[in-house]
Amino acid sequence: MRVGKIYSSASVLVIFILLLLSCTSGGIGYGVILWPPEGSSLESADVVRIISESNIEESYIIEDPRSEENLSLKRWRVDYYNNENEARRAAENYRPFANTMALSSRVGLPVRSEPDALSDRVYRLRQHEELKVLSKATEEVQVGEYLGFWYKVLTRDGTQGYCFDKELTVYQEGEREAVLSVQNVDPRVDDFFTRSYYPERFVHLIRRGTPALQVLNPEFGFFPDREQGVVTIVSSKYRLSREFSGIEEAGTNRFYLTDSNVYVTLENPAPPVSSILAQFQNGPEEITARFIAIPDLEEIIEKEKLRREEALQQIVEMGERFMSSAYGTIEIFPDGSFNWTGKERLVPGTIKAGFGDTGSIRFDRYISPKLMRDYTGAATFRFQGAGPEQGISFLYSLEPQGIRFTMIPEDNVKDFMVDEIGYNSLVLFMNLQS
Repeated sequence: MRVGKIYSSASVLVIFILLLLSCTSGGIGYGVILWPPEGSSLESADVVRIISESNIEESYIIEDPRSEENLSLKRWRVDYYNNENEARRAAENYRPFANTMALSSRVGLPVRSEPDALSDRVYRLRQHEELKVLSKATEEVQVGEYLGFWYKVLTRDGTQGYCFDKELTVYQEGEREAVLSVQNVDPRVDDFFTRSYYPERFVHLIRRGTPALQVLNPEFGFFPDREQGVVTIVSSKYRLSREFSGIEEAGTNRFYLTDSNVYVTLENPAPPVSSILAQFQNGPEEITARFIAIPDLEEIIEKEKLRREEALQQIVEMGERFMSSAYGTIEIFPDGSFNWTGKERLVPGTIKAGFGDTGSIRFDRYISPKLMRDYTGAATFRFQGAGPEQGISFLYSLEPQGIRFTMIPEDNVKDFMVDEIGYNSLVLFMNLQS
C-alpha cells in the first residue's frame, strides 16, 4: 500500500510538471505589430507570439509568423495581449490603419496625452517628422477656430499620444516623397538642419594654415535646431537665440525661419548645404554674415593644440635655461610658463617698464613658407602685467648651442602670419645652459 501511494504521488507530480511546461512553453502572451522595423518581414497588424521579455533591453523576443524565427523587437513596436483571441480582435481594429502614416507640417506640433488641446504635451514634433497613425477619432471636434479629427499616433522613440490634424499630413506608407513634393519642400532644407555653421573667417584661417585658437572658438557660429525650434547665433560681440515655428520660402534660395526674424540663403544649388548667408537683427543693428559648415572643426582645433604643445616641448627638451650676457636669462618650463631676468637693456625700448619677469610663452603666430628655411617657428612672450593681447613676438631658430630669437614688429604680423622680418630687427642669441 505504501509503495502504491508513493507511486501515485510521484505520478501526480510528473503530470503537474508536464502541465506547467505545456502552459509556459507557448510564451508569455501575444502581440500586435504596430510599427515593424525597416527591412523586416513583419507587417503592421501582424499577430505574433511573444516568447519572453527583457526589462533591461525594453524588448520582446517574438516568433516571426512567416519564418517562425525568433526576433528581438523593442516593446514600443508591439501592443501586448494576454491571449491570442484578444490580440486578433485588436489586430482587426488596427488593420485599417496598418499602412497609415503622418507628417508634422511644422516645428513644435504637440503630441498630447489625451485627445484634448488642454491635456499634457508628451512630445514635441520636428517639422516633417514621420509618425505612425494608430487610430482616428470617429467624430470631428472644434479646437480653437479649427474643426478636425484627433489621431492616436506613435513616434520613432516609442511615445504614444494624440495629435490634432490641423497641421498633420496623413498618407499611406510609401507616399512620403510624394507628400513632400506636393508641399514643395526643397531637399536642401532637411540637409540644412543637419549641420552647424561657423564664421567665414574660420575657413580663411584654416585654408591659409593659420588656425588661430583665439579665433576658432567652436561656440561661435550659426546653430539651427529643428527639433527644439530654436536657432542660436553667437559671436564675440553677441549671443542671440531665436525661436521659430517652421521654415518657408522667401525668394530664390532664400528661406525664412518663421516667427524668428532670421532669413537664410542656401548658397549650394543642391545638398549638401555647406555655405549659408544669414540676415538677422541684433537690437537696432541689421547683420548679414556668411557661415560655413566645417565638419572637422574639432579635429582641426585638437591638431593645432598638439602642434603648439610639440613646439613647446621641442624647446624644453633642449633644456629649460637659456642665457645671454646682454639680454639676461630665460627659463622656459614644461607648462609653458617662463621667467626672464636680467633683461634691463630691453626696457623700455623693447619690453615695457610695467612688465614683470614672468609670464607664458605662446606659439600663436605662424611663419610664411619663405621664412621656414631659416626659422623653426614663431613664439610670443606674454608677460604678467601686460594686457591679454600684449606681448613680444619673435621668430626663433633652434641651434645646437641655444636659441636665436629675431624680434617681429607687430606691423609685420598680418592675420597671425609673419611674412617678413623687416630691417634692422633685434636679434637675441640665448645660449643653452646645462
